[in-house]
Amino acid sequence: MPKTLLVSLLLLAGQNQPGKDAAKTTRDFEGIWQLVSAMTDGKPTPADVVSKIHVVIKDGKHSVYFKEGVLAHQIPFKVDTTRTPYETTDALPDGKLIKGITKLDADTLTSCVAKPGKERPTEFSSKPGSGHTLRVFKRAKS
Repeated sequence: MPKTLLVSLLLLAGQNQPGKDAAKTTRDFEGIWQLVSAMTDGKPTPADVVSKIHVVIKDGKHSVYFKEGVLAHQIPFKVDTTRTPYETTDALPDGKLIKGITKLDADTLTSCVAKPGKERPTEFSSKPGSGHTLRVFKRAKS
């Protein structure tokens, strides 16, 4: 798996839309999330890779899994639900930050993140050369 994809999978966040996005705290994002689509720099991630990735969010941290293996374990992140769209910041073990935006609509979580150390995206897109990764997750049943 490309390192860029791994790093881009580490960030989750949300967008505040009245009636749709009712997240108030990081706890609203907790659960198991199955990746359903991903695109980095305008290039889609192959479906056979996407189907093997899921994220577990709990207690302000998340872990990324590929098949049965752990790609990233207990990465701390913050969600600023006072911003529109919601803003997230992940703190990587090496001290670098991944900044992103996200929206939460029922059981669908959409996230757009920049590469570590880069400026936060301002829209939910992954244009060629942007360095942004756009992902969509569905909440998994326990």
